[in-house]
Amino acid sequence: MPRWTCAPLAFVVLLFGVLPLRAQQAETPKFGVFDPETVWKLTEVGKKYNQDLNEARDKLQTDIDKKQAEIDGMRDKLRQQQASLSEDKSAQMQRDIQNKTIELNRMTDDATREMKSQLSDVQNRFQQMLMDTLEVYGKEKNFTLIFNKGVVDYNSPQVDVTQDLIQKFNEMHKASSAPAAKPQPKKTPEKPKEAPKETPKGPGSP
Repeated sequence: MPRWTCAPLAFVVLLFGVLPLRAQQAETPKFGVFDPETVWKLTEVGKKYNQDLNEARDKLQTDIDKKQAEIDGMRDKLRQQQASLSEDKSAQMQRDIQNKTIELNRMTDDATREMKSQLSDVQNRFQQMLMDTLEVYGKEKNFTLIFNKGVVDYNSPQVDVTQDLIQKFNEMHKASSAPAAKPQPKKTPEKPKEAPKETPKGPGSP
């Protein structure tokens, strides 16, 4: 069962406003750099999303572990009793194990898809909040450009605005109002419909 982790978020370089040509020539450009992974880890919303994802992952993993333990128990029982079992009974137990293994594989695939979907949804929401924060922060502080640290080969510590950006993010986005990462509802398999019973015919019926 793969373990899921929250990968670093990737963001584009932002340009805040287009200044008139004369203003650009008169004013010294102001640049900043931020680390999106640190923003994800240290903002209140990022912490909440990360906790939600971990809880969802742990719940799915617990269900998978239970199913695996059930299969292991069935295999142990078959090994212990195989010498005294009839051929038909042994074959039936092997089929039961195969069916449970198929269920386990489906659970694992479903869990992987569900976590990928949740992670993508959370990252997209967080990215949009970060972009909104960058725009407001950049305009308030009169930045010309703010770069993602992942695309910068070198920057002076003086231009790193990560901590200021975290503070601004927390001011703009409250963890209590952020939508939680919720597991997708599981579909309950439909039970096969029973065939209608034939009504007995009375004496003399055709």
